[in-house]
Amino acid sequence: MVRVESYGLVLREEGSGERRVLEIFWGPQHPSSGHTRFIVEVEGDIVVNVTPDPGYVHRTMEKLGETRHWIQNIPLFERISLPDAINVTWAYVMAIEKLLGLDVPKRAQYLRVIMAELSRISTHLYDLGIHSIMIGSSTGYMWAFGLRELLVHLWAMVTGSRTTPTWILPGGARTAPPDAFYTKTKEYLNYLEKKIDEFVTVVIKNPVGYYRLRDVGYLSREDAARYMATGPGARGSGIDWDARRDYKYGAYGEFEWSVCVEDGGDSLARTLVRICEIKQSARIIRQALEKVPRDGPLVGDALLGKMPPKLREMASRRVKLTALFLMRLPPAEAVGVTEGGRGRFLFHVLGDGTERPHRVRITTPSWQNLRAMIKAFIGSRLMDLPAIYGSFGYFPPEQDR
Repeated sequence: MVRVESYGLVLREEGSGERRVLEIFWGPQHPSSGHTRFIVEVEGDIVVNVTPDPGYVHRTMEKLGETRHWIQNIPLFERISLPDAINVTWAYVMAIEKLLGLDVPKRAQYLRVIMAELSRISTHLYDLGIHSIMIGSSTGYMWAFGLRELLVHLWAMVTGSRTTPTWILPGGARTAPPDAFYTKTKEYLNYLEKKIDEFVTVVIKNPVGYYRLRDVGYLSREDAARYMATGPGARGSGIDWDARRDYKYGAYGEFEWSVCVEDGGDSLARTLVRICEIKQSARIIRQALEKVPRDGPLVGDALLGKMPPKLREMASRRVKLTALFLMRLPPAEAVGVTEGGRGRFLFHVLGDGTERPHRVRITTPSWQNLRAMIKAFIGSRLMDLPAIYGSFGYFPPEQDR
């Protein structure tokens, strides 16, 4: 093997000159590769191998989560994936609830579902917008982010924040939505469903967009399972699995909806799964809006019984972070799992009798999908890498957790 290095590139001649492989550094740059560098080996313009070089975000969320009080980890962990903040923190809070034996009232369960599905829509719109830029459609970017802008206003109505809600608490939720939220959310869903169909027409059925995605980045059902793909990365290859349906956490077992599955296995199939999931999320939210009680406590009996009368009266509107949450985690372990917009979030939390978790282990969708995405890269053309990358909704801050 002969190596020729020039201008940061490495050209390898393997065997008796029959194969010439060029190594290219792709990234880190936004949005084409995000905060990750990929070392791409090409023969001609065909990708023959990809080596990921993560670590450019330097989050270290797991270790940071072991250095502070468990309640302080809620605003910390939502930074793992800000577009999907509710689903991230719900998984962590679920593990804490199991450790502390906290119950969640029906009102909070329904509100969690509403906010989690808005979080899912937020993530899909974010990913579709970035993906549009990757395949050359600035119109698609503005379209998706314009729709998401309306959604984050709904988040702000409930939580006071557009991107960092810090809303889910162990045992319930922090604030109740104002009455206007219910009306505005229904209006938004009506507008969203109309505009997302137009997005499909303008961006995905556009001949340029369509052929940038179709038959590009193929991942078979067997490979998706072998490499442990999750979310649209798995369902786009025909794997019918969704934590909301299969684990029935929260109040998801009370609603009628469908898991979106496509058999194509290519970038187009993964994109169509996202479009379908936006519509199914709207379907779930509408049902939850009809069922959610407009009054009642936001936290369960285990916490409510420990509150002084004044705070108990306030608990139907908002929950103050008082000494009530200064409990110690017992020497035990618990797991919380949710289905985020990009796939499964899993938090494994170990307590040791102190206020700080002894160990926090996090598995995120982008970390799981990394190997499957690399498998989809190999055999494609170099210029198709952004289209494949975007179809997985890969998000480096989730990976560098």
